[in-house]
Formats: sequence, C-alpha cells, structure tokens
Amino acid sequence: MTSPDHRIVDCPHKEDCGACSFLGQPYAAQLERKRQRVLDVLKRTLRFANSQILPTLPSPKIEGYRNRAKMTISTNRDRQSSLGYFQRRTRNVIDAPDCGVLVPELLETTRRLRRLINVSGRFPFNLRHIDVRCGSDPKKQHLTLVVKAATMPRLPIEEIADGCPHVAGIGVNLNPKGGAQVIKGRIEPVFGAREVFVESAGLALRVSPGSFFQVNLGLLPEIHSRMEEFFGPGDLLIDLYAGVGTHGLALRRLFRHVLCVEGVRSSVADARSSIKSGRATNVEIIANPIHRTLRRLKSEKAEAFILNPSAVGADSPALEAVTTSTARSVAYLSCDPETLARDLAILIDGGFKLVTVQAIDMMPQTRQIECLALLRR
Repeated sequence: MTSPDHRIVDCPHKEDCGACSFLGQPYAAQLERKRQRVLDVLKRTLRFANSQILPTLPSPKIEGYRNRAKMTISTNRDRQSSLGYFQRRTRNVIDAPDCGVLVPELLETTRRLRRLINVSGRFPFNLRHIDVRCGSDPKKQHLTLVVKAATMPRLPIEEIADGCPHVAGIGVNLNPKGGAQVIKGRIEPVFGAREVFVESAGLALRVSPGSFFQVNLGLLPEIHSRMEEFFGPGDLLIDLYAGVGTHGLALRRLFRHVLCVEGVRSSVADARSSIKSGRATNVEIIANPIHRTLRRLKSEKAEAFILNPSAVGADSPALEAVTTSTARSVAYLSCDPETLARDLAILIDGGFKLVTVQAIDMMPQTRQIECLALLRR
C-alpha cells in the first residue's frame, strides 16, 4: 500500500477544534511520528529490536475517510445552534460545517441537519447529540438523535428524512442524565433502516447504531491480509472482543472453525445476522463477556487468537485465556499504545514472543494510533 504524500492545509476549524493536530504536516512525517510514538511507549516496558517496529501502515485516504460523526449540539440565547465537536480539553462546542475528515456524503448530511435545526423551530431544546454513520455505501446512512429526556419528545422525523436524502434510517436514544457517554441504553427505531452494512471479505456485515465499528473502512482489507499471512491455515481461531465479527468473519476461510466472543447485545445480534445471511457455517458466536466464557475457552484447542479490545486494553480473563491456551499465534489490534505495552508484557511473560508491531493510521491528521502486534508461542 502506498502512502499519499500531501497535506491538508485549509481546514477552517484547525485552531479552534484541535482534534486534527497533525494538519499541515506532510503525510510521511505524520506516519513516522506515529511509529516513533509506538517505539517510545514500548521501550518503557519491553525489550525488542527497533526493526520489529514496522513503518506505519498508511491510510488509502487522508481526508474524507471517517464514516461516523458523533456531534454535539449547543444552542445560544438567540436559539441558534452549533453542531460540532468539543474543543480539545474543554466542553466548548466548535461548529464544524467544513470538517475535512468526514466522508463527503456524511458531511453534507451534517450541514443539512444544521440548517434544519436552525430554521425549522421544531427540534426540542433537549436534543443534545447526533450520531450519523454509513457503511460501504455512503448514500445509505443511519442517524441517531440523542435526547436528554426520559420520555420520547415530538421530533420532526419526516422533515429530517425529506431534508437529508442520504439518511436511510433514524433512531432515537433517550439519555436523561447526559454525561460523557453519548449513547446509553436502547435506540428506538422511528424511521426506515435500523442499520448500515459494510462489505468485508465477501460478506455484508450488519452494523447497528449501538455497535462499534472501525471509522476507516479502507484499511480493513490490509489488516486482514496481514493477519492471514501471519496465521496461515488452521483448525480453530478464537476472536476475543469480536464486536460484530469483523475480524473473525474475515478470516473464516483460513480456519476450519472460528469462535467469536462478544458481550454487547447489539454486536452479538449483528454478528449472528451476518453469519446467517452469509452462510458462514463454520463461525460461532458466544454471547457472553470473556470472564463468563473461560471454562469453554480453556476446553478448546485454539491455534490462534485475535484480541481487539477498547482503549482500556484486554482484561485479566482474556489474557489468561490466551496464555493458558494451546495457541501458537496471537494478533492483538489495539487503539492505545500504552495499554498495548502493558498487555504485551503479560503475554510475553506467559510464553509468547513478540514478532512485529505496526502502527496503523486509522485516523489521519490526528494523534490517534491503532496498532497491530503479532506474537508467536
């Protein structure tokens, strides 16, 4: 994969927003900074050769790549609303009608929503957030309206559907307490489609609004290709923190059986739907948190594991499941180098050897770093 060696220099929100802190830097320099960051973090905990930290995997697109916008609404005394992001390290909302990292069709939807909110007069004051995402087709989007209320308010659903032609489905999330977590609890479908679909490895993966999915679809084929090359064919692959089955399903042809473990209900339902529609008969999903699945995992003769936890890293039961297993290979996909370093030290103490670590530029222009670590027994 080649890297585009150019830069975005004209984002009008750069100074106020602060999220895309690498804006204006040559892309090659951004990639090297991320590699160096991973190198520096791992050196505090692990012993390895610098050559084991590979060059950063570049994104096919460095703008217009992000397939999800979670935006906050702030309304002033004149009832004019800003639709944007929290300024870095503050709770100030920066209006962002020209955000360059969003998929263009998503950006257009946010602009249309901004106009509707400010012109319609029919949106409730306690509408606090919007969450709009697309799958492989950017013209089939799902919109979640997050309302700070305990009961369903009157919302101009038909007006939104008419004014935002790419929105194929709308849901409402009632979050009366607010707080840092934007979406809490059930998302009530009120219009059209209930999900989006991502084409991956010959399957159409269902992704519901409450399910996690990578924001940069262009990197998934390369990530899966590297996992396949590292693992080689085998009998049993166990995918921990499986989400909607993104990685386990992509590697289903490489293994006789794939076991996915996931505790989030919406993700489990999505994975089961994709397994059924794609006739992936060799893939099974366990609908439980990992700590409730240890007995089953210890009884399996896994040859390989995938770990893809959240930023807090893998928990002790997951690492125990790996280190006490018969597995010979591990692929750990991480979104935080600090917790990755902590967990790699545990896996190495448990009998594994670090083969390579590679930063992945899942979010160009930002400081965020994804990493793929490969380990062998």
